[in-house]
Amino acid sequence: MSREDEELVRELGADDQTGHLVAEAALSAADRRDASFLEPSEAASDDGQAAGTSDVARITSEGARTAAESRLVGATLALWVARNFPSEDAEREKLTGQLVWLAAHTRCDAIGGIDAALDDDAPSFWQSVAEVARKPELLGLDRADGVFAAGALRASESSAAKDARRLLEHADDAVIRSLVRTSDQSTDHLSGEVTPAPRGVVVTTLLALTGIVLVLHVLRFIGRIAFRYRTPATLRLTERGLELAHRTELLGRVLRDRETIVPLQNLARVTREVRFARAGLYAGLLALVLGSYLGVGLFVDGLRVPGGSGSLLGMGALIIVMGLVVDFGLTALSDSVRGRCRIVVEPRRGRALAVGTLDPAQADRMLTSIAKATQHQRG
Repeated sequence: MSREDEELVRELGADDQTGHLVAEAALSAADRRDASFLEPSEAASDDGQAAGTSDVARITSEGARTAAESRLVGATLALWVARNFPSEDAEREKLTGQLVWLAAHTRCDAIGGIDAALDDDAPSFWQSVAEVARKPELLGLDRADGVFAAGALRASESSAAKDARRLLEHADDAVIRSLVRTSDQSTDHLSGEVTPAPRGVVVTTLLALTGIVLVLHVLRFIGRIAFRYRTPATLRLTERGLELAHRTELLGRVLRDRETIVPLQNLARVTREVRFARAGLYAGLLALVLGSYLGVGLFVDGLRVPGGSGSLLGMGALIIVMGLVVDFGLTALSDSVRGRCRIVVEPRRGRALAVGTLDPAQADRMLTSIAKATQHQRG
């Protein structure tokens, strides 16, 4: 965020009429995708004098000949945005998309001074910028515009922009993810995805033998592929304890946004799951199913009971085996193959939480930080 832009916004006293004139011309140019907006025309005066607030209308119509004039128009537009910030989500996203396009393709940059102009509306604006970065095509923008929006978020030092950057930590575009993530791999901050917490032996056995585990994974797979179902999460270690901020996305829209805090004194255990977690349990269940099928098959063949009960038992056993293989593969092997792991947080009271697709080295550093914080609190 340019300090010159912020100072100009604070000092500028453009009236509403001038601001409306600038906004009408700028937003109209954005709708037309007119990249020549603010480019100096042949009729532009060149008297060499510094631009003042009374020159904004002239600059808007004739074009900006200097960087100072460009900043003047941008600051005027930022003030107009602050005075006329939409309350409706659709209108706010449209306006944000227009401002992003103008800043990316023309000499009119209102985003540079938006933090100084906005007050209570700053969080809403930066969240809209994050949405533009995530899905620029929804507003008729391209990937370059989305990357520019992410860069604007990264450049802003406001707390509202920093909070909005969390929305992009799981963006599909790797460039955007790299822009918003800090370069120093913080030990108190992990970004991953909420996964089902590990189930107990009894529950796992019942779900496997009834075939429910296979149905659950099939539904989850269909949701991710067909409906872009996602559950991105951020796990942080703060003074309040472990904070898990996570949301549920469907078709690119946020359905639910939640934050769970587990105080350190309420932590029973925090573990990083090792490679092939619960392999013994799954191997035992698989052996039980196969053994039962073979034994029943021999018994049925011996008694030669008509009705083809052996084939029905075989189909049931096949479904159970498939469920076990899919459940084990998706919960243990998928992260291992990609060099990822998951952290399981078990509170003394409440449900266990699990965050997957984590880098093992970062997860280990997080566990070390949690252990030190816990010891410090007890001491």
